[in-house]
Order: sequence, then C-alpha cells, then structure tokens
Amino acid sequence: MVRKILVILGFVVICTMLSGYFYCADRYAATQTATLKCDKIDVVITNNHSQNFISEGEVADMVRRSAIGKKPDDINIHSLEQRLCNSSAICKAEAYMRAPSTLVLEVTQRNPVARFQTARGGFYCDSTGFILPLLGKITLDLPVVSGKMLFDVPDNLSGYPTHGKQWLEDMICLTETIRNNSYWSREVEQIWVDDNSDVVLYTRSCDEKFIFGGLEDIDAKLTKMAGYYRTIRPEARKNGKTYRIVNLKFKDQIICK
Repeated sequence: MVRKILVILGFVVICTMLSGYFYCADRYAATQTATLKCDKIDVVITNNHSQNFISEGEVADMVRRSAIGKKPDDINIHSLEQRLCNSSAICKAEAYMRAPSTLVLEVTQRNPVARFQTARGGFYCDSTGFILPLLGKITLDLPVVSGKMLFDVPDNLSGYPTHGKQWLEDMICLTETIRNNSYWSREVEQIWVDDNSDVVLYTRSCDEKFIFGGLEDIDAKLTKMAGYYRTIRPEARKNGKTYRIVNLKFKDQIICK
C-alpha cells in the first residue's frame, strides 16, 4: 500500500515538474517572439540561367525596407509577393519566414525568347507574349526583330499587348523555330518586317534577302529556304548569276530575282 502511494506521489511530482517546464518554455518562447525581428533575406531564383535577367540582390532590395527590422507577424507576406510579381522580370514569387528571423523569397524570372527593336526603343518578349523592357546591363543573345510592329506596345514596355497579340505569338513561334535549330540560329542574322507587313530574313552567309511573307507555314518556308541554299544558289553561281531577292511567300514555289 505504501509503495503504491509513493508511486502515485512520484507521478504527481513528475507531472507538476513537466507542467512547470512547459509553462516556462512557452513564456520564454513568447518573450523571444515578441522581441524577434527580421534580420536577413535569402533569395532563391528557381530558374537560374547562364545570364540571369535579375539578380538576387535586386530581388532582396525590392522588399528590404518592408521586412528588415520588423517583427515577423508585422510583415505582410502577400503584399511582398505582389510587389515582386509587379516587376516585369518576375512571373512568380513566394515569400515565407524561416526560423528564427530570415525572410525567404523564391522567385521565378521571366525567360525572354526574342528581342524587338523599334523607333521607341528595344524590349524583350517571353514565350507567352509578355513584353518586358531591357533591364540592367545584360544583353541576351536572342533573335532580333525590327521594322514594322503589328501589335500595340504598352507605354511602359511592360505587359501584354492590347491588340495584335496573335501576330506577336506567331512571330515568337518563328523566332523559337529559328532559335531551336542549330543551323538557322547561327545563320539568320536579322528578322525585318517591311512596310507591306512582309517578314524578311537576312542571313550571315547570303547577300540575298529572303521574303517570308506572313507567319503561316513556317516549317515549309524554311524547308524551301534550305532548298535554295542546297540547289538553286550553287547552280546560279556556277552559271555566273546572282540573286538579290528570294521570295518564299508563295506556296510550292520559290521566286528569285
């Protein structure tokens, strides 16, 4: 009987001690949390490229004044994410706190696929048709499109065009087809849109200009262009002839002048 009482008393004492420990620990943690302030920002660019369009330092600077020195509970995470996504260089952002006092920013940068040069200046465009300005000192090695633009360029060179989006998407299809082909990516030097809205290609090894016409049947026109390189041009040179213009815009034929 005495042994049973001692066991019960021991259990009560242990429970009391544990309760006291957890109470004190909670109080200590609450005190620490009340005085804890954000003192560090870690940036993760989830799609790093050989040439990043935006740096980790630039991302951190966008939110530094709204985070550093503030209590975690006072930091508006959603507002920080919105601010980051308002940057034309960023398409997705996630922010969260990591113990004890670090703000983590995970961002996905836009991936430009073409550069446009207009009278208003130059800008990039990503694969979705989103227009973004030339940022920083980085110049990306991308196909260059110049001449007449058949879409509305936003005033701040950032965002989607309000008109001509389909034409822009078709042009992106052409630039991506060229960029993803090991031969054409080296050979095509410039893409020009003339006053008649015809797309014209200028190449590195030929003096001829290749009139592509519209942006339909891209693969078929490039196949005809390859045929000109392979047969027509060598035959003409053998006979002492040269051409200035190679018209690819008509179906199933190549017109050389």
